[in-house]
Amino acid sequence: MKKLLLLITLSIFAIANSLNVGDSIPNITLVDQFEKSITIKKDTKKILVAYDKDISSVLKEFLLSKEDNFLNKNQTVYIGDIRGMPSLISKFFAIPKMKKYPFSILFLDDANEAKFAKKEDNITVYTLENEKIVSVSYVSSKEELIKLFN
Repeated sequence: MKKLLLLITLSIFAIANSLNVGDSIPNITLVDQFEKSITIKKDTKKILVAYDKDISSVLKEFLLSKEDNFLNKNQTVYIGDIRGMPSLISKFFAIPKMKKYPFSILFLDDANEAKFAKKEDNITVYTLENEKIVSVSYVSSKEELIKLFN
């Protein structure tokens, strides 16, 4: 019972701290697959956050079907969460593979984890205008991603 109460409390805390509609985007700096620190630009229009391998694969396939500068052209940032991956796997297999992608993947870190909402098996989509969040939505398929950018 104590574990359940702790889990509920932590979940509420995580939701309460996540960015919501109307919030301004704070300065967020994350490292990409090339170990380069990147600060999310103030003119960003969309932030896509993928939390697990399966949903990241959906986003990766979508992006690979687009031109190389698709994210930049659409003022979009892709944030992936690889923290749950064993460090040896990420270091020797996953990250070297990601370096071959024609787009940047910013890696979610512990310091910024609570800022982004999470819905199981979905990509969290933050839509921004004038540095403020105007919507938070969730997509789970390539078709939904296509609609999102049309």
